[in-house]
Amino acid sequence: MEYILSTILERKDLKVIKTEAQKEYKSAVKRSIRLDIRAIDDKGQVADIEIQRSDKGAGVRRARFHSSMIDRALLGKGDGFEGLVDTYVIFITEDDKFGMGIPMYHVERKITELNDALFGDGAHIIYVNGEFQDTSHPVGCLMHDFSCKDADDMLNPILAEEVRYFKETEGGRGQMCRLLEEMRNEVAEQVAAQVTEQVTEQVTARVTEQVTAQTTYDNAVKTALKLLAIGKLTQEEIADSTELSLALVQKLAENRPA
Repeated sequence: MEYILSTILERKDLKVIKTEAQKEYKSAVKRSIRLDIRAIDDKGQVADIEIQRSDKGAGVRRARFHSSMIDRALLGKGDGFEGLVDTYVIFITEDDKFGMGIPMYHVERKITELNDALFGDGAHIIYVNGEFQDTSHPVGCLMHDFSCKDADDMLNPILAEEVRYFKETEGGRGQMCRLLEEMRNEVAEQVAAQVTEQVTEQVTARVTEQVTAQTTYDNAVKTALKLLAIGKLTQEEIADSTELSLALVQKLAENRPA
């Protein structure tokens, strides 16, 4: 992770002191997120690294949401806002997200009226182009290695060693099996939640439709009874004006108290 972040952030002094896979930011009443990898360096700066194969998973508003959720967890009650450290939301995408053929796209807030001077809030978003595999560039080397299935084809010995560990040793294969099981469970939970949400929406819509229809019917019957009591319209005219059947209006007339 230190090598990956140093390459993407173009820093030689970066020292990663902590990493977490599948880090979840929960909310009791709002949407939660799960980060692929969360890394913290020796300055306390936080990086969220997301590996995305589809464009849908790397949407610009998703990047904004990830950034805000990370910020929310950084300060305790009473902490000053100046205590917010720099954060990096990094999407490594299989395709060239913005189609310019360059290694990375850096997203920063700017001040329009000050000749686009940087706002300097410390929130950084970076899209890494997975299609860029020019090995004369550090990011190109990294993306080349990301696409390799065989450790022997990798250029960086650090990544190659890790791939060999997970593919060729018993301990590594055990970790991969556990990780895959966790991923399967997570996908199952997400699918179940989506199905529950869809069913709830469908049931709610159906109940609302039925209640609305019943209310409309009840009001039409009340109107028909009032018109029958007034006695100025024929039963056919009442049926037309209330959109009730003539048979029902006739039945209402028969059962109406004298």
